[in-house]
Formats: sequence, C-alpha cells, structure tokens
Amino acid sequence: MIGFRLVGDAMKLSFRGLSVWTGLLCGSLLLAVSAQAETINPIFSSSFTCTVCGINPATVVSLQGDPAAEAAITAAANQVSSQFGNAVTANILFVGVHDGTNGFLGASISGSTVYTYSQYVTALAADAAAHPTNTILNSAVANLGSGNGAENGAGNSPPVYISANTTDARVLGLNFGASTAFGVSGSTPQFDATGDYLGGGGTVDGIVFLNLDQPLSFTRPIQDPSAGIVYDVETTMEHEIDEVMGIGGAGSQLNDFNADSNYAEDFFGVSGEVLGPMDLYRYAAPGTPSFDPVDTSVTGCGPPTCTGDPSPYFSVDGGLTSIDTFNQAFPLIGGDAGDWGLNLFASCPGGGEGGTGDVQDAFSCSNHTADVMPGTPSYEASEAIGYDPVPEPVTWAMVLFGLGGVGATMRMTRRRHGAVGVSG
Repeated sequence: MIGFRLVGDAMKLSFRGLSVWTGLLCGSLLLAVSAQAETINPIFSSSFTCTVCGINPATVVSLQGDPAAEAAITAAANQVSSQFGNAVTANILFVGVHDGTNGFLGASISGSTVYTYSQYVTALAADAAAHPTNTILNSAVANLGSGNGAENGAGNSPPVYISANTTDARVLGLNFGASTAFGVSGSTPQFDATGDYLGGGGTVDGIVFLNLDQPLSFTRPIQDPSAGIVYDVETTMEHEIDEVMGIGGAGSQLNDFNADSNYAEDFFGVSGEVLGPMDLYRYAAPGTPSFDPVDTSVTGCGPPTCTGDPSPYFSVDGGLTSIDTFNQAFPLIGGDAGDWGLNLFASCPGGGEGGTGDVQDAFSCSNHTADVMPGTPSYEASEAIGYDPVPEPVTWAMVLFGLGGVGATMRMTRRRHGAVGVSG
C-alpha cells in the first residue's frame, strides 16, 4: 500500500613549514585531510513545559531512554550535519507526542530573529564571496534583484524584513535581536532543554515533535513495507531538522500572513513586509516573484482535476530554472508554504500521489527513505540560505627527485498523511 503525509513546519587546513630534505630520492608524499562539518546536537528531555508550542502537554511523551527513537533521530541529525561545512552547532530538543492517526507526522518550532532586507542579503553576499564553491548561493545572490523584497529592500517604503532562524543567523554571522518578549520586534525566541520559552539566549534552537500514533519505521530498511503504509522516521526527522536550520516551512512567512494579514506587526512589532529566506527565491515565472498568502494552486494543475495556476517554484537564477515547486495549495489543504508541493501528475518513488520523494516534500511518501544530500532540492535550498558544502578532502601529492630540498606552506514548521494530509 502507498500513502503520503504532509510534513510541518571553514575550516582552515594549514600545513606549515612542510620541508623534506632528500639525497638521491625518488618518492611521494600524500596528505588527505577531512573537512569539518556542522554539528547538530539532539537533546532528549524527560520533561516538556513549552507554553507557546501549540502542543497539548498532556499528549507529550519523552523520547529519553527510547533506544529506537534516539537511534533514528541521531542518525538523521548526523546525516544532515555531515553534509555542510559551516562551523555552527544547533541544539534541538526532540519529544514524542500522541496526535492520533489523522494528525501530523512531524512538526517543529524554531527560534527566529527579524532583520532588515539589507542586513540579511548583505550577510548572504558576504558568505557567497567567502565560499565560491557554493555555486547555488552565488547564483542566488547574483539574482536577488529579481526576487521578492528587492523593490523595497533598499530602504524604500514599506520596508522589507527577513525572519531568519537562529541557526541560519549564526551561519551568516548575524547578531541576534534583543532578548525581549515573544512576538516583540527584534525578539529571538529560544527554549531551554525542557521546552520552556526563554526569550533570547536559550539552550536549544528549536523543538521537534514526532507523532508516535503514526505507522513508523525506526530502522532502515523500512520494516516490512508490504504490510501496509509505513513512514520512515529518519526521513521525517531530517525534514524537521531542516526546518529548525531555516528552510522548508520555517523558511517562508506565507502561512503566517495567511492566518493573520497583520502578522508583521502582531508578531514582530514591525510595519512592513516580512519574508522568510526561502521567499527570496519564490517565482511564478522568470523575473516574476510570487508572494501570495491566499492564492491556491497545485503543480500540474489543470481541468478537470483543479483550477488555478501552476504552483510557484524555487529558483536561484531569477526564475529561469525551477529546482522544485512550492506548496501553494496550503490555503486549501494545509501544510507549509515553504515545503515542496503536491504534484497531482507525479508519483512518489513507490507510487501514489505526493511529490518527488525529497526530504522536504510537504506530503511525505510512505514506504520510502530519503536523505539530505548533494543534488537534492532540500540540499540546494540549504545552500541558498548560507549553508556551505563540505569541501572535498584536501589532497596534496608531491613527488621529489634528485639532490636538494623542497619546502612548502599551504592553506579550509508539520507533516501529515492521508488521502491528503496536513502537517507542520
């Protein structure tokens, strides 16, 4: 059986004074050095008291001491962190919850800070210049002028702000806002290790929830998929980790503006437009950015299946190339606007409607495993907001001949299932 569920919301290597003095010598020297990866630190707490998470504390179950859950979550954290070379540590609290078989699959809530458009894109540009091998980011920065926010981002009215998660802010070297009340201008909501809201300077950058009422496989390969619909925990957790890091549902502000047209002022206390980092790359056509909190469209949409325009898409070259489509169906069927959308004319890898099978699909494919890895849309989305690839191991080969000496110095938001399910 096949189903799908909606998912929520530099290191420097220095070889100094490497000197080799030889007589009559013919030989070689090979140095291979592994690159540094970012760190994602999973935390499993025995208590949970978050009052701003929208989760009934009575339904929460600690995952501390649950070997299967801890192993799958740790594997997901290691997979994501191993793919990027930024010197940043993200602390994430993981808890279980009983939300029923018709509820979400996974969900997350993250700390964030609001920045001016100029502050955020300037930091992006600096990161791009420092990492020329991040071709996705460099293309994205070169084409920011075609995307959302560019028209008013240079100080025109109304002003444009970017809401970036705390981990992405640290990657880009941005300072956090003041440690003020939740929902006040410049706030940086973070949490302690039990989920308590601290304002700014918290212990964890986000909280991830796993619905234990869903049919889950905690190991790979998926346990007996022939028995029916099963969802891979590692894939689900990679999705939510991505969101704490700043892409997917957490990377767009469309859901919030759909729920509250005065969201910028009500939540952040600012007057103007607030975009998520992924909204910078949301296009309806080449050179035509898209930011519409009420429009409903589905990729591949066409009579008699549905009405409306094809969904907007993620592009880093000014809309010329679509990397994946966004979930613009969220006003009708829910889910995160920053996730990849439902395609009525495409199948999950194992069959059934859903998406391409990428980690960040809004509708999760059942009986299927996926990872954040180079070449996938989820990976390229992370690159576009400042997460840089892990450099290839540095290899130096030197062949020495003859008499003499040689010296060298060298310098590194929910997911849900069902016929059409919804999650954050």
